[in-house]
Amino acid sequence: MKKNICLLLVCVASICSPTFALDLNAVFENQRKATFPDTCEMQMRTTVTLAGQPAQNVETTVITAGKNKSVTTVKSSMMQMKIVQNGSRMKVTDLKTGRALPAQNIPAQNPTDINKQMGSPEDYKPPVLEGGLWKISPKDASRPTLYYSQKQKRVVKMEVPVNGMIAESVFDYCDNSCPLPGTLKKVTIKTAASQGGESIVVLDVVNAKQRHVLPSKMFDVE
Repeated sequence: MKKNICLLLVCVASICSPTFALDLNAVFENQRKATFPDTCEMQMRTTVTLAGQPAQNVETTVITAGKNKSVTTVKSSMMQMKIVQNGSRMKVTDLKTGRALPAQNIPAQNPTDINKQMGSPEDYKPPVLEGGLWKISPKDASRPTLYYSQKQKRVVKMEVPVNGMIAESVFDYCDNSCPLPGTLKKVTIKTAASQGGESIVVLDVVNAKQRHVLPSKMFDVE
């Protein structure tokens, strides 16, 4: 009788386990759905607060055309510039003086693309349920630790080791009322400062919309 009960429990466990297991491939597939279209226009506001200093605001507009062309306009109390990226070539223009620096070879960067930081499913250990979220730990300690919401089907938090400290990023996503539902709406990054306190960077995607054919002259870097 006892043997039959044990066998029954094993069978039940084997049936139920897949229900509660989290497929890492599904995590990364769902996260890809949060990516902005290749060709789009975004308006972002970044607020930087360093320990013991007043907050600084930066207004940014980014227009992209495909994966490697973009025009970024940055405005703050300290600077106003336009950055044109075309493939690996970048040109920076000071909007106050009109002076342009010679084009340089610099890899393209997109602050709203968190997928590149995540890596791939093969980089992570099996997920563990923790505090209502799935904690996904990396095999390599230098990579980020991910926290995935089964309800939102998105990574909602990421912890990245930086100079012996942990930078914690919390992600909010657009609902169905947005022009691009499911895409990134807000990122809050908190990092402990070496002298005490913490630095906080908040990136708000104020507006984002898909664009289509854009003139090639817009991305001229020479």
